[in-house]
Amino acid sequence: MKTAILGGSFDPIHLGHLFLLHSVVSRTEYRNIYVIPAAQSNFKRENACTASDHDRLEMVRLAVRDYREIYPQDQVRITVSDMELKRGGISYTLDTVKAILDTEKQDRVGLIIGDDHICGLTRWYGFEELKTKVVFIVCRRIAGRADFENTQMPEGTQYIMLDVDQVSPESATAIRENREQSMAFLSPGVREYVRSENLYN
Repeated sequence: MKTAILGGSFDPIHLGHLFLLHSVVSRTEYRNIYVIPAAQSNFKRENACTASDHDRLEMVRLAVRDYREIYPQDQVRITVSDMELKRGGISYTLDTVKAILDTEKQDRVGLIIGDDHICGLTRWYGFEELKTKVVFIVCRRIAGRADFENTQMPEGTQYIMLDVDQVSPESATAIRENREQSMAFLSPGVREYVRSENLYN
């Protein structure tokens, strides 16, 4: 099975993330997905996650369980990995990609990103090496971007442009800033966990 990675802070993971995952599963050949919470984003060094590593990992596990109920037709193997949390420090995508390639014995893996990341890709740690190991699966997240299919990716990259049917409005920042009004953006298990652990209050 083709393998792909969906990484992020997941502070918290929300329905937009699950829709992104569903879009990849339903519209590409990737059927083996790793969902990996980051220990510390290289581009958010000054902004520590609000929820603890334990809480973020648990929310991801609950969200994946909910995913099975929300998208029962999806034939996919999903692995929630704590490799970046265990590694600690800054989470570099290149290190994670290498670890997954070693595990899966594949030449390349899919790397799921939103089109809002394209402009900064060349600044990613080890980008020149990274682009030889991944196929970027680029999902439209910028509403109203009519020229999505013509988006210019960095030279030498392999990529798939995935123009999803809808652009998810969910934002982890908005959820953290206004928890009660944003609960509808969380899957049932995550919603219950956030309330029971009194997160983002």
